[in-house]
Amino acid sequence: MRGLGLHWPSVVGRARADAGPLLLAAAVVAAITLLAGAVPPMLYATADDAVRDGVRRSGGDIQVHSRMEPDDGPGGSRIRHPRLAGDVDDFRARATDELGPGLRAALRPPVATVTSPTLKITDGSVLRTFQLAYLSRDGGPDVTWIAGGPPRPAASETAEVPYGAPPWPVQVGLSEAASAALRLRPGARIPLADDQGNVKNVQVSGVFRPRDSADPAWRLLPSVLRPVPGADGAGSTRFAGLLSRDSLPDARLAFGQDELRRTVWFTPDASRLTWASVPVISAKVVALKAASGSSGARDGSLRWETRLDGVLRDVRSQVGAASVQASILLAAVLAAAVLVLLLAADLLVRRRAPALAAARQRGMSLPVLGGELLIESAAVTLMATAIGLGLSRAVAPGFSWEWVAPVVVAAAAAGPLFGLLAAARATRARRVPANRSARRWVHHTVRLRRAAAETGVLVAAAGAAVALYQRGIASGEVGSGGVLPASAPALGALAGALVLARALPAGTRLVLGRLLRSRRPLAVFGAARAAATSARVLPLLVLVTSVALASYALTLGATIGQGPADGPLASGLLRLVWASAVILPALGLLGLALGAAAGAPERWQTLTRLRTLGLRPREARWVAAGELLPPVVVAAVGGPLLGVLLARLTFGSIELRLLTGADPALALPWWRLGLVAVAFLAAVAVVVPVESALRRRRRISEVLRAGDG
Repeated sequence: MRGLGLHWPSVVGRARADAGPLLLAAAVVAAITLLAGAVPPMLYATADDAVRDGVRRSGGDIQVHSRMEPDDGPGGSRIRHPRLAGDVDDFRARATDELGPGLRAALRPPVATVTSPTLKITDGSVLRTFQLAYLSRDGGPDVTWIAGGPPRPAASETAEVPYGAPPWPVQVGLSEAASAALRLRPGARIPLADDQGNVKNVQVSGVFRPRDSADPAWRLLPSVLRPVPGADGAGSTRFAGLLSRDSLPDARLAFGQDELRRTVWFTPDASRLTWASVPVISAKVVALKAASGSSGARDGSLRWETRLDGVLRDVRSQVGAASVQASILLAAVLAAAVLVLLLAADLLVRRRAPALAAARQRGMSLPVLGGELLIESAAVTLMATAIGLGLSRAVAPGFSWEWVAPVVVAAAAAGPLFGLLAAARATRARRVPANRSARRWVHHTVRLRRAAAETGVLVAAAGAAVALYQRGIASGEVGSGGVLPASAPALGALAGALVLARALPAGTRLVLGRLLRSRRPLAVFGAARAAATSARVLPLLVLVTSVALASYALTLGATIGQGPADGPLASGLLRLVWASAVILPALGLLGLALGAAAGAPERWQTLTRLRTLGLRPREARWVAAGELLPPVVVAAVGGPLLGVLLARLTFGSIELRLLTGADPALALPWWRLGLVAVAFLAAVAVVVPVESALRRRRRISEVLRAGDG
């Protein structure tokens, strides 16, 4: 560092002398880093919860169907297939293998079912139906036989049944509830017939009780455990009998060859689902459905049916919408924070301007001076960033650099850049041209540069609005809506603030011109000071942008709150909305204080001179308030209107209906917007007395001799 010419005592001395502004900037960096670093990981965690909740609520079971192999025998007969249950197990294993490791890891163990057509119970009672069902999975589901026993084979293992033979006998087990409702005990025959009136020979082998009634396998066929009302139409009640591995071949012979329905069920395990796994699972499910066999195919090909891809697509859209909306809020907070950091850097440089000019006059080069300022700002910024990220890890599952970088860059670079510009301007040798046209050219050049910068902001705001309108949440990825679309409201607020900044000087000059013809000197003094300081753009940008974006956040929260915002995504977004609605006005009030502090020396020097002409302290405070009020009034009136306008222009592109369930009407929380406006107006009534109290101890002679306030 010695070779670079850095003077460490100067670095330490400047930091000690301006510890207040540096610590204030560090606090802003730490707070915004906490928010910007914690929100993306929390959004990812919320996305995981949303995927699990969506699958739990909407189901999404994967069903695999396949026709059974023909059982034709010689001489126009059908042959009993004793290994039919083994074929069902093979079918289940085959379907499991086709899932692939990614999808298989997200599913519960498969359950195979074989079900018969729905039969009518012909005992002359109320409308009741019956179904024969077989369930199979590795290790269950287990039952305990409390009467009788499990179904047994009705005949020899390889019996031949000619077509047109009497109904083939088959045994089933009944649950306790079904046995009590039907009043059937082991050995009884269940009076059953199909829709064509063909009688079925079904006998009760025993009565069972499930060892675990909460076993997920029973969910697939609830009528096996208890009567299910309304399953086959209003007023009907469905019962089911449980087939065993031994009686399943008999059930095949009791019905036509294609009447038994063989299905393997895969139920998503919500605890294993994450947002990161959604693309892989969705792609595999779509591929399986695309390769699914036809329902009329007789070659045993697998036919896949599921709504899981649709469920995941809906969740993906909801998460994408929440991501875009959260990105918009983060961009709004970051925009206000960057403007406040620029204003803090401007205040710091104003305080240091004499020392920086003196350092240049003593021969310090701009690179060395910039290096010293950069070391100071980098140390403060890194310390604040580390604190913010540490707090982020404490309150969220990790942290993200994506949204932290703009704040870190602004905090680290603004002070050195402003300091170098101030030092260079204080010691530059450029002379003012004597020629009037040359002076006019210089003036026009400055105006053109400002106009070019403002035009760039307006173009960026228009481009961001178009990008938000065109893209919306098309990508469906967390945070992937793009920086430009997410910045549309923030850039729109900044563009609106620039328009108001252009109008403010003309307005203050107009008011001053009218007051000059009045007999109210205090109003004239205040208007004169306001006209003199109205050209300062940065303080007005901070005020208008923060109020407009706070109004936007409040409108967003009120609009979302109209719908059933009780989902994990909607409630999380609302928390971010209200956090933004608090942080943005706080940043605006901080900007008001910083802007007032930056102009305080010149303001109170003028007021002190007026005191020598007879101006009383109370009247001086009124003049100071007159200087500070115009930009605050512009922000208090124009900010909420600008925020509501941005809400009207952008709400249609951020898919609020995906979180609220319907297209919500724009809700305008006027009383909250009014409260924000009143808070800024009231802040002036606090700033002026504080400034007056801080400068009360300064003697008039000292102020006039020192040349500052």
